[in-house]
This record gives sequence, structure tokens and C-alpha cells, in this order.
Amino acid sequence: MAAAVAGDPASAEVWTNAHGQSFEANFVRLDGERVIFAFENGRQFLTQLGELSAADQLKLRRLGASAPRPVAAPKKLNFGHPWPREIRMDGPSQSRVISEDPEQKRFVYESPHYRFTCDVRLTPDVLRNFAMMFETTYKYTTALPLSLTGGWEKKGRLEILLFESMQGYVGAGGGPGTAACFRPSTGVVMAPLVSLGLEKTPTGFSLDTKGKNDVLIHELAHQLTPANYMRDELRNGWFVEGLAEYVSTTPYSWGYFRPDPHGNAARAYVTAYGEDETTGRALGTKIVAPKLQNFMSMEYREFSGPKANFNYGFALLLTHYFLHMEGNGQARRITAYLQKLTDGASYKEALVPLLGGSSFRQLEKEVADAWRKKGVEIVFKH
Repeated sequence: MAAAVAGDPASAEVWTNAHGQSFEANFVRLDGERVIFAFENGRQFLTQLGELSAADQLKLRRLGASAPRPVAAPKKLNFGHPWPREIRMDGPSQSRVISEDPEQKRFVYESPHYRFTCDVRLTPDVLRNFAMMFETTYKYTTALPLSLTGGWEKKGRLEILLFESMQGYVGAGGGPGTAACFRPSTGVVMAPLVSLGLEKTPTGFSLDTKGKNDVLIHELAHQLTPANYMRDELRNGWFVEGLAEYVSTTPYSWGYFRPDPHGNAARAYVTAYGEDETTGRALGTKIVAPKLQNFMSMEYREFSGPKANFNYGFALLLTHYFLHMEGNGQARRITAYLQKLTDGASYKEALVPLLGGSSFRQLEKEVADAWRKKGVEIVFKH
């Protein structure tokens, strides 16, 4: 899940505007002469740098210069490119140890696109496995013809923070009750090792051959989702979470993703538990869903609230429909929608191509008809 809280509450500071009025907020980033702050409830707001006190302007310019930078978008976005049939990493994962400091409990490792820092030493086999998973996920996600050019680099790499315990994870800002999270305010993915297919032994953490990595893959997909797709005002949780579910449910084994345009993996994950009886949304093959107009305009806090299990699962079905079922699998509507978002369009403007000149009622019929052919009955509640 993309963490709703932008920045750690403990890092909130008091700022003063040019009129001497004070407010408390987290600094998110500096965008030219614009400053983005976030309150502790996660809601972001923007102000001009010149609206703040001279001392705060100087401080923010220094913070902005040292902050992680968004990955520059490629000169050519990959909208309209062929859907990848498979993604395979050839050769070793090219992971390396940067530093290991047991006294400070700071262990830093790198792969070509990632820097992952842990508070406990990772064994060579865990390091190789993580690096391979990170890099394969990067290759797969950026190969999807959805122009997934997000990510905030720090010193040339995306940041991942790993923690030995759930307590350490929560203490650093991870959401209580979550298995991992992505912090949009900093561009960092955070996760406790217990959520990542590892088991603790007397000699340290080692790979659990029965473990799954879908939780971390979900968050890595968030990390590469462009900020323009995740803007608060879009209420775009259905696609942001549906896309992350799509990536994380794609069949994966060591260094290999096998895309499933037919939707068998998505159907199995949404309708039932997996073989281990722990993963999967278990919504069944007869689903009562809210009106699409309401579902596709839900505030993110509601989307990720008490009904998150249903919302995430149904978002996967909806996202898969737009990617592989709509328009004979050409994904024209969702491509046009994302192109609009890339250009900074509003939710209302972007909806026009997504609806294809039709209505939400007609879209409901199309979605239900498409999934009925896959053995899933969807009834929209009006």
C-alpha cells in the first residue's frame, strides 16, 4: 500500500510565513519556487517559497538541495509499446556490500538501481535474492507500456529500508498492522524482514523457500508509479492499488516474471486464497460491488480503510479489465487516461477517454460481461 501519511509525525516542524504566522507541518519537497508540505494527517498543501519567512526560505533551499530527486522521465514515454511476454534477468544480480556497521546497526547494500539499508546484516544468499527480486521487478514494471517513470533517486539509486523487527519498522514510520509501505513524501519503500519470505535462525536471517515476496513487489511498483498518477485530487486509488496488485500477482520466480494477460492469476488471487491459505483476497466468484462512479472517485483514506481487502481485490479486476479486456486487449482507454494524467489533466478531464464517450453504467456492463466470461459474476449495487 502507498502510505497515506507523508513523512514521519516526529519530523513535523514549526514554520513561519512572511506575516509572522506559524504552522506545524512536514516538509515534503521543493519544486522550483513552490514548497510542498504535509500535515500529520497526510494531507499535502503547496505554498510559494516567497510566502515564508526569510530564515525558513534559506532553510528550505538547503533541504531542497539535499533531498532525493525524482527520476527524470525518459525522452520518449513507452505508451503504445507491445506488452512484454516475459521478463527475465540474465546473469548475476550484481549486488554488493557498501558498508556494514554492527555497532550502529547500519548495513548498506546496492544493486544497479537500488540501495537497501538494513539494521541487521544480510547473508550472501539473502542479498543475492533481494537484489535479483528488486532488479527484476524494476525491469518488469518499467517494461509495461504504462510509462511507469516514477521513483525518487538518492545518489543515483532508489531507496529501500529494511528492518529486523516489526517494532523497528513501526518505530521508523511504518504503518502499524502493515507488512510494508511506500512513503510518497520521501520516495522510500520500508519493510520488516519478517514480511519478506525470510525466517530467523540462530545464525541470522535466511531464505524461507516457502515464503512469498508479493508484499515487497507491490510496494516497489508504487515506488515506480509517477507522481502524476498519484495526485491526491485525482482520487485514483483504484488504479494506483490495482496496478500494484497487478504487478505483485504476476507469476514470479527467481529472476523471471511471466505476465498473464488472460487473467488467470488475477482471478485466482481475487476470488480465493492461495495454496498456502494465507494469500489472496478471497472475494469469491460472485461479487457485489459499489457503483463504479463511487468506487473510482473514492478518497484514498476510505479506499485503504476498513474495506481495503475488497477495494484492493476489486481494483485488480478493474485494472486488469482496462489493461487486457477492454477494446480487444488494446488498452487504448487506459493509455489515453494515463497520457492525460501525465500531462497534468484533472480527474474530470482524464475520465473522458477512460469512459470512451460512454457512461459509468455502460462501463459497469462491459466490466461485468468481460469477467463473466472468466467465471466471475459481478453485480453493481445501485
